[in-house]
Amino acid sequence: NGEWYISRTRHGSMVHARLGIAEENSGKLVTIVRDQARKLAEKEHSNMVIIDGPPGTGCPVIASITGSELVLVVTEPTRSGQHDLARVIELAKHFSIPAVVCINKWDINPEMTQDIEHTMNSNGCRVIGKVRYDAAVTRAQLMKASVVEYTGGVITQEIQSLWRNVTYELG
Repeated sequence: NGEWYISRTRHGSMVHARLGIAEENSGKLVTIVRDQARKLAEKEHSNMVIIDGPPGTGCPVIASITGSELVLVVTEPTRSGQHDLARVIELAKHFSIPAVVCINKWDINPEMTQDIEHTMNSNGCRVIGKVRYDAAVTRAQLMKASVVEYTGGVITQEIQSLWRNVTYELG
């Protein structure tokens, strides 16, 4: 189900896929995209492949983390986000892959954000970043720019800090 593509961006190559209407993501397409991305990275002498996995906790998530050195779980401070976060952390532990957390839109529910931080710290899982809600994200997308390119605001600093923390975790 679905088709995969290779695109060239101003930041490098990207392997991505598209599902057709009413097509379900079983994990097979994710596996193809992941494998093609690794082959392309080797061909282009790139030392890193970033896989943006799907939301949820099913087969596509398992396919996206398979063979990874680190899982960055991006969650939002909602009950469903907290529930999915716990399940993805357990998946990462099951596959013996280190996992770290970023709380997206942390400021929409500061109390739940604190609860997530406490729960993760209690379970030995670090929250390495928090990114606030900012309408500049949508404006940047409309301008076909990353938010880091679009604004020098606080959200840019949060994203840059998150990236530094991810690269630190990778060694």
